[in-house]
Amino acid sequence: MLHKCKAISVLVLLAGLTISLPQSGLTQEEEEKEKPFELEEVVVTGTKTEKLLIDVPVRTEIITSADIQAKGAVNLYEALEGMPGIRVEQQCSYCNFSIVRMQGLESGHVQVLIDGQPIYSGLAGVYGLQQIPAANIERIEVVKGAGSALYGSSAIAGVINIITKRPTQEPMVKVTTSFGSHNTNDYTVSASTRAERMDVMVTAQKNTGDEIDEDDDGNTDRVKTDNISTGVRVNWYKLLGNDQLTFTGRTINEHRQGGELTTWENPFAAGAEQIETARYEAGIGYKRTFSHGGELTANLGYCHHDRNATNDSFLGDYEGIHGEVPRVDEMEPYLAEEALYTADVNYSHPLLGKHRLLGGVQYSRNKLQETGMYVSVDEDDLNYGDPYRAESEKSADEVGMYLQGEFALMDNLELVAGARFDSHNSEDDFAGSGKRAPVERRTLKYDEKAFNPRLAMMYRPSPALTIRTSAGTGFRIPYGFSEDLHLCSGSPRVNKPADLQPEKSVSLNLGADYVADRYMLSANLFRTNLTDKIGFADASEVSKKLGYTYEWENIGEAYTQGIELGSSVLLMRNLELDLNLAYTDAQYEEERADWVEAHGGKYAADSKYIPRVPQVTGGVKLGYTPGNWNAVLDANYTGRMYIDYCEEEDVNAPHSKIKHSDGFWVVTPRLSRRLPQQGITVFVGAKNLFDYVQDEKHPDDAAFMYAPYTGRIVYAGMEVTF
Repeated sequence: MLHKCKAISVLVLLAGLTISLPQSGLTQEEEEKEKPFELEEVVVTGTKTEKLLIDVPVRTEIITSADIQAKGAVNLYEALEGMPGIRVEQQCSYCNFSIVRMQGLESGHVQVLIDGQPIYSGLAGVYGLQQIPAANIERIEVVKGAGSALYGSSAIAGVINIITKRPTQEPMVKVTTSFGSHNTNDYTVSASTRAERMDVMVTAQKNTGDEIDEDDDGNTDRVKTDNISTGVRVNWYKLLGNDQLTFTGRTINEHRQGGELTTWENPFAAGAEQIETARYEAGIGYKRTFSHGGELTANLGYCHHDRNATNDSFLGDYEGIHGEVPRVDEMEPYLAEEALYTADVNYSHPLLGKHRLLGGVQYSRNKLQETGMYVSVDEDDLNYGDPYRAESEKSADEVGMYLQGEFALMDNLELVAGARFDSHNSEDDFAGSGKRAPVERRTLKYDEKAFNPRLAMMYRPSPALTIRTSAGTGFRIPYGFSEDLHLCSGSPRVNKPADLQPEKSVSLNLGADYVADRYMLSANLFRTNLTDKIGFADASEVSKKLGYTYEWENIGEAYTQGIELGSSVLLMRNLELDLNLAYTDAQYEEERADWVEAHGGKYAADSKYIPRVPQVTGGVKLGYTPGNWNAVLDANYTGRMYIDYCEEEDVNAPHSKIKHSDGFWVVTPRLSRRLPQQGITVFVGAKNLFDYVQDEKHPDDAAFMYAPYTGRIVYAGMEVTF
């Protein structure tokens, strides 16, 4: 039977997420009284109000801390791996730039929240999936489909909400150490204490990983990393009545190093890349419940993010043109400094006992400063070979007002209707030095308004069957994309023309969940239409004259559609099997012009498929928990996908192509043994057990990644609880 205190998400099980099945500590008689599946998890993301997962009208899936532990995940990237409808991927073997996709749409369409607040910015998103530690994650809530009606810009594909650790009821200190191959080590300490009207939770985590050159070609396939993160949460209770005041703080400090191994100790040498990240967050939250059932919630957040990145782009371009190295004082790193402020106030009020009305206002301000050194590499440019500095100051202010009603029309029928109005004002100021990037500051302004409604319904024709459907719109403003923040650290700047239009979307989801005594089944259909989709392209002649090599452009319409199927079966006491299968069709309405112009009709048909989106994904997970043992075998399948290879990063090069990749399996087992009398748990596991590695690699295109670049990692460790 399952742990009594672990309320398992019906949707997690139905979607086939990895599930840990620890022993409950109950007697056998008590365990036999337990139901196979507990469905009492409280979630908040779908409606911004607390709901039992079984009763939430907006389809919500969760990954619990036990699920994260079962797969041996040490960061957000690994925690999301294998979740149906979610794909995490790396896009650069020299720096391990990572993104997340949801139902076929890339990371710019996914809103990542921390405790419900949008302080995960475009700059953080470049490496942030691997930088957010798992030690401070209580659970992850995922809501797929348009979420702009509650969360504003970029919630086109959905929302990933990271809920951080809460203090425990009893005083506790937990120490976990894990040692793996290639120095893949993890050290975690967490402690919690509670007084009469106050409790405190602190966490600290250190992750290390050596560089890996899987194919011995002299270039890193996994970068060397050293990440130290901390977190603190303090709660005060009953200050002015039935209320709670919360302070949270988090820090991340990471160094990563990759590239050509013979020269990588020099951050400016050929093929070298080094990145320093420092991130500091602070938040204050207040929540009060009134006697009539109304709830007031207010949150203030602040984040300061610094990045120092160096690589060979400037030196390599200069040396290739001039045959000599530039002056030392010209070799400067890419520097980025970001400040982000958020405020969110909302109030929900019961209506006639069964209904609830929610209204709120959200404000965010983002300010980003960047600077870097570049070389003009366009042979047709009169300034060819000239070094220049490029710098920018970007700022954005967004105000969103949202209103939502939850209506219990009948005992088995609930309706959610809501809408949000957003006002976005951003300004991008660019300047530089030299002829290529004039000193005169160039300013772009975007003033956009957006109105996004959403309608969701939950119908329960029988106690075992629940049907959920939702429809809504979304939008994405052209500001602070993670891809240009990544490329600017090693390439000439990316232009966003003044006439660039926001992306807009319409999403539909229809799901059914069936829960029996010993099994659960689910199906979810989805469709998202995008208009004015923003794509990444080589700079136009106009952009080149302004000093750019790349630019963003509206490339037309696109869509994603598909189905997700899942099941969870309790085969016998302590033995559970989870299965999932998803099919995704993600295409542009028109062929991509850059491929057609460069190669004629050779790749015209293939260019319509959105790259990096597997058409079929699936998973099998087996969990067995006899006594104090816990064995988990998790196998995930990634099907064929279309992936661009640009020779020397040039789509016009003769060997550039669109590859239709092969499918592959990644198997992740873990075995643990609990020694309850000593408060010790020992464990051993492997990631990518059968050592599958992408068979075709092209170091000249570091973004040509669609499968694991490195093989098996074996680890073992111990957890001690005091």
